[in-house]
Amino acid sequence: MAPTVVNVGAIASGTAAITPAFPASIAAGDVLVTVAECEGVTAPGAYTLPSGWAHITGSPVLQSTNTRLTVIWALYDGVMTAPSLGDSGDHNVGRMLAIRGCPTTGNPWDVVATAVEAVSDTSATWPGVTTTVADTLVLEIIATGTDVASTTMVGTLTNANYTSITKQADNWVIAGNGGGIGVVSGVFAGPGATGQSTATLATANTKALMTVAFKNNAGGGGVANPIIAMRNPRPAEIHTVVGAYAPYSPSTIYGG
Repeated sequence: MAPTVVNVGAIASGTAAITPAFPASIAAGDVLVTVAECEGVTAPGAYTLPSGWAHITGSPVLQSTNTRLTVIWALYDGVMTAPSLGDSGDHNVGRMLAIRGCPTTGNPWDVVATAVEAVSDTSATWPGVTTTVADTLVLEIIATGTDVASTTMVGTLTNANYTSITKQADNWVIAGNGGGIGVVSGVFAGPGATGQSTATLATANTKALMTVAFKNNAGGGGVANPIIAMRNPRPAEIHTVVGAYAPYSPSTIYGG
């Protein structure tokens, strides 16, 4: 079963530091993904990486001086607080998503690709990826420097290889020089090539893009059933064991 988006937090934007809010109903073990956009050139021109967070491979994606897409992640531990993104120098806009059903050790994604489009037009094309595991949740993420207040910038995403295509975020602002982010999710059965996703934007601009395929918790990096992992699997359970296992013995746990 592919991971799912639990919720998306409220937008945070302005000309000073921002703190994208936690999504509702999150639980320990959820993967938190913060997507943010700022200007590509004004000093310092980048966000300060919050403690406990890391860039997803390829982040930030810089499209010349026009826009910078930042995508960072953390594993929610049940007690951490929402991180502040330091002022990038002009405008700042960001939102946080929570994803459930990913591995809880190692990186939760399978593959990532980034791209930029230097032509200012209304056509957006995300880079395709080739997944190595089945049932991934793919996020198609975009940023532009369009100076407009809008929640309808990103049109319908098209990719015949996806199911459950859902727009998760679509937020452009006029703070400073303006800019915004869009996030659309889709489920890809795979493994294999996703192909390229496309959408039409309401306003022409150059673009920074990222495609991220998140693994399900049976796709490596975690234990699907920790109770099974503590003992030898029964015959009916052998096909459900993820990875290698050590033969169970009481001394393994209790010593002796």
